[in-house]
Amino acid sequence: MTTLRGAISRGPAAADPAPRPARPYLVVAGETATGKSEIALAVAERLGGEIVIADSRQIYRGLDIGTARPTLEDRARVRHHLFDRVEVGERYTAGDFAHEARAAIVDIESRGRMAIACGGTGFYLAALAGSLDPMPALSEEARGRLFSIPPAERHAALIEVDPETGRRVHPSDAQRVERALGFWLETGEPLTAWQRGGEAPLPHVAVRIVRPRAEIRARVERRLDAMLAAGLVEEARRFREAGHTPEDPGLDGIGYREWWPYFEGAIDLAEARRRILVATLRYAKRQATWFRHQGAYRPVPAEAGAEGVIAVWRAEAERAGERGR
Repeated sequence: MTTLRGAISRGPAAADPAPRPARPYLVVAGETATGKSEIALAVAERLGGEIVIADSRQIYRGLDIGTARPTLEDRARVRHHLFDRVEVGERYTAGDFAHEARAAIVDIESRGRMAIACGGTGFYLAALAGSLDPMPALSEEARGRLFSIPPAERHAALIEVDPETGRRVHPSDAQRVERALGFWLETGEPLTAWQRGGEAPLPHVAVRIVRPRAEIRARVERRLDAMLAAGLVEEARRFREAGHTPEDPGLDGIGYREWWPYFEGAIDLAEARRRILVATLRYAKRQATWFRHQGAYRPVPAEAGAEGVIAVWRAEAERAGERGR
């Protein structure tokens, strides 16, 4: 039978209700390699802020090179929250992130600082805000994984990764099984995370940093070569030698899973690099689609830098606070 999880589950987010920030916070989002982290740093320095990282890979300890984690110098300039939270192999959900990010924002506010959520994991940012519509479209990768599971095994696979939904959906209801299982394959979340509804969204101002597609490709390629020079292969090898697999949460993302065929002698270094590059560019395209379809995100050209983001913040923050009341 097909096994999907292969991981330790954190279980639901803490039972205590998530705290609710009193003021609007700023979101600096966008595709990978747009330069959003550098811009968020500059904004934080200008406005007296701290950064809450919204990245589903930086949450894992030890994934330093392949996730473009903030450097020690970055963290000396501006305080960062929500990285290195869990071990590789431990599942961390958007619900976990939303609870911990809200607590971090409340803490930042309590010290008279400004909270800035920065990252490219759109589902994390939607969970934080409490706005989880519309349903995401399945990527080619998730669709391929879904249809690699024999139809007769899909309900059992759903029970494994999302038992609550699996118990509610009859095994013969192929369409609902496929929808729920596809959702998990796309997001790593149970369908109930999307359906939970409830409170009004948190007030926030959201921008997405944008660049021309050719610039993003060039920046992705330069960054990948810098990661290789910094020891990405050795970083991935350490996890393999520790007994981890590319299905483990954390290692199932781009930049790590591609190394297992290389370690096994099935592909060479050039092919592993090519696979990472192609997968990263496809991921960037999916991110761009996500953020374009989330109407709250104001596009800010990367060349506008911190000034462009601050202009949007100052124009929108008061209105965001009014909407959240």
